[in-house]
Amino acid sequence: MVDTKDYIKYIRSNGCRVCGQFPVDPDHLEARGMGGAGKGGTVTNTLKDFSCIPLCRVHHTERGSLGNEKFEKKYNINIWKDAFRLLRSYFAD
Repeated sequence: MVDTKDYIKYIRSNGCRVCGQFPVDPDHLEARGMGGAGKGGTVTNTLKDFSCIPLCRVHHTERGSLGNEKFEKKYNINIWKDAFRLLRSYFAD
């Protein structure tokens, strides 16, 4: 399994994709499921860690409530495109 800890640190080093605020949560676009929690209380080292974007707690919660389509429309963003750009930027450096 790929160690994704550094990538999650990279995501946390970026501001919220909506408002630019810190701190952020690595909001996973692919559900990681319940169980299998690591030391930090979250599932770690899954390839799904590479499908996340930085969102502040408010926007993380809102995306979960609205769903992707309504969230993207409300803020005029494409979360999957943002996730790809972040991933590409991480590996390009």
